[in-house]
Amino acid sequence: MKAAVFEKTGERLVVRDVAAPELGDNELLLKVAFTGICGSDLHAAETPGVLRPGTIMGHEFTGEVAQSTSPDWPVGTRVAANPYWLCDACAAGGSCRSGGDAACANGSFMGFRPDLPGAYADYVRIRAAQAIRLPDDVGLREGALMEPLAVARHAVDVSGPMQGANVLVIGGGPIGLGVVLMALDAGAARVVVSEPDPNRRACALDIGAVAVIDPIAEDLPAALDRLGIGEPGIVFECVGAPGFLQKTIDVLALRGRAVIVGVCMTEDKVLPRAAIRKEATLKFVLGYTMADFHHVSRYLADHAATAAAMISRVVSLSELPEIFDRLRAEKSMIKVLVTPNRQPDT
Repeated sequence: MKAAVFEKTGERLVVRDVAAPELGDNELLLKVAFTGICGSDLHAAETPGVLRPGTIMGHEFTGEVAQSTSPDWPVGTRVAANPYWLCDACAAGGSCRSGGDAACANGSFMGFRPDLPGAYADYVRIRAAQAIRLPDDVGLREGALMEPLAVARHAVDVSGPMQGANVLVIGGGPIGLGVVLMALDAGAARVVVSEPDPNRRACALDIGAVAVIDPIAEDLPAALDRLGIGEPGIVFECVGAPGFLQKTIDVLALRGRAVIVGVCMTEDKVLPRAAIRKEATLKFVLGYTMADFHHVSRYLADHAATAAAMISRVVSLSELPEIFDRLRAEKSMIKVLVTPNRQPDT
């Protein structure tokens, strides 16, 4: 089968022939339909020492069961998947016994190790316990958004009660836009997005944000005052770059709640006194649980068309190396999907 393979930091992915996965007990071989390019993949590929040569990335995917060693998942079933690979001690039970789920250090995410290949390929192997059956009215294309939406759902769930709240989302990438959808689904009254890219701001409005702010053109607190929001009671930081943790604290309301979703890969500085003065609550989140995936599956059954506004482009597997390199610097595209053995579209 064909796969896009990471060979070396700083070099382009290589599409080449690799051996098809072999199944163990209670496992599924999926014919890949769509795979999302994630910012985590981009960061991993450009950070020395994160990936080993021979790694096949891609952890946001849908597909059809091509082979199965599980009686519950017949050939032809359309599925998405939770890409978190449980450790061997917990695999038989189908869930993390420590309750850590994606935060447990004993498991791994597919697509970041050569021995756990992801879905930048024609086929991908998963355990049956990772599979989520797609609702009949959710397409394989829209279903590929399930993983990033599960990240967003987990962040919203961890944040606490949302009903009637004014919410600020800092960063309008796929995760930030997913938080918009999940916050509205949880009952938020008004969601505002701060994002410098005009295409992403437009998408935020399309999916339900009440307003957007260009933080390059306008001071964020001043813009919130202009909109009649003031200091928001709930803020989601979805950028993951130095300085944004302090910006989140600075804009937060007295006794407000901040959820840190963006993954900053370097050291950062904060002024603890600023958070102490507000008696702020800061929560840091990672990944998701299977409950988050099932929640998103139900959400997509009713709102797949709305979520699909995040999909900027679909490319073929042969085009993946070139578009992967472009996405390192080009922020105007939101979610790019890869589909093997099909003609790309724009």
